[in-house]
Amino acid sequence: MPRLLIGVGKLNRYASRDSGDTVEVVERPGGGFSVVVADAQGSGIGAKLLSSLVTARAVSLLKDGVRDTAVHEAVGDHLYHYKGGKVSCTLTTITADTRHRVLTITRNTDITAYFVHDGAVEAADDSSMPLGMSDRLWPVQRTVPLGENIWVIAVTDGIARAGSRTGVAVDIGTTVCGHVVDAPNARCVAERILGDALHRDRGRPVDDMSVAVLGVLAQEASDERRIMAVTVPLRQDMLSEKEW
Repeated sequence: MPRLLIGVGKLNRYASRDSGDTVEVVERPGGGFSVVVADAQGSGIGAKLLSSLVTARAVSLLKDGVRDTAVHEAVGDHLYHYKGGKVSCTLTTITADTRHRVLTITRNTDITAYFVHDGAVEAADDSSMPLGMSDRLWPVQRTVPLGENIWVIAVTDGIARAGSRTGVAVDIGTTVCGHVVDAPNARCVAERILGDALHRDRGRPVDDMSVAVLGVLAQEASDERRIMAVTVPLRQDMLSEKEW
């Protein structure tokens, strides 16, 4: 039985407590899942609040059954009028639509996303303006059939441009295949991509980093259980001083 696998990797900019990137996963009412990735202008708490606003609006619309392109347009209009055209935020939505049996990636960003199928990489490199600066912005969308042994990978600019200041920047598309080879799950792919970007920035990320991975793999399964695991590091000041 094929398995739908989702993995997310995130890392704050070096010495920053708050990430301007936000990633959400939502189950679609007609069947399937979507992963929403927002990267707000700037960094820190202001950027975090902005990207959270964008993803919250997008998730709400997706839960209502709104199509991905319409979600991007509606969120863009809301952000423009709410913030007066003074801020911007990229938005990417990866969707496995089991009702229509397609995989789609919808983007308001100039950062390339990738499909990987049987060792071949297809770049979704057509660009679109970030949301928020105008009320006349439209997303770009790429659609492929929903089948086995396919990955969809989206990254924010912190990963795409990692290494640019240390002289070791690479084209992510040339390394994507190596990251998915023999990967047992989407989490492993996300960890590999994030780790590679961190290495290129010499352990000190120049910008917030996020990667979202959605894969459909043929895996042995004896039942239809759904499992999700989330791992988040907690600073000591996030914990209560009270004892049990």
